[in-house]
Amino acid sequence: MNRWTEYLYREHSEPEIRDWARRLKMFRYFRAYGGHANDGDSLDVAYSYTSTEKLLNIFRLIDYSPTVFKEKPLQPSPGVRYTHEEFTDFHSLIPDTEWIKQPGHCEIYGIKVFIWCDNGLLIISANPDSYIVTNEHVNKAEKLERELFPLQLSIIDPPKDTKHYICPKYYPNFFS
Repeated sequence: MNRWTEYLYREHSEPEIRDWARRLKMFRYFRAYGGHANDGDSLDVAYSYTSTEKLLNIFRLIDYSPTVFKEKPLQPSPGVRYTHEEFTDFHSLIPDTEWIKQPGHCEIYGIKVFIWCDNGLLIISANPDSYIVTNEHVNKAEKLERELFPLQLSIIDPPKDTKHYICPKYYPNFFS
């Protein structure tokens, strides 16, 4: 076994990951980059959008009510030091919008998720607050798929172009 496959199967066995890949039609298991990235494994689905209007339409379709500010909220200034309390008062905004707050930790269809938007890509993660994917997260992703699939939104598969996503592009034998 090479170093990549050793890393890929460190937390979950190959049969378990294959089972998840076959069960999920839209969400993809992401094996963390690890190391200094300080990221975690996740279950993600990504949609593309080309304008603020299209992004707001996706939010409407997925039953999420975004916070839209009437004017640009105060943002941190480069080179200025802030206490943790001061910094948490700033709102993270979706780039190239006027002025939609990043969803972050939220709920859609009564299920806790993490949503992040950037560069025309909206990513929904079905395992918020966890660095490790569990069968419980896969079950939640299946429930979300039942709600999301009929919407026929423009899915980006894989959400990012990396072998860390278990998808047909990189692992076709997992899906047969």
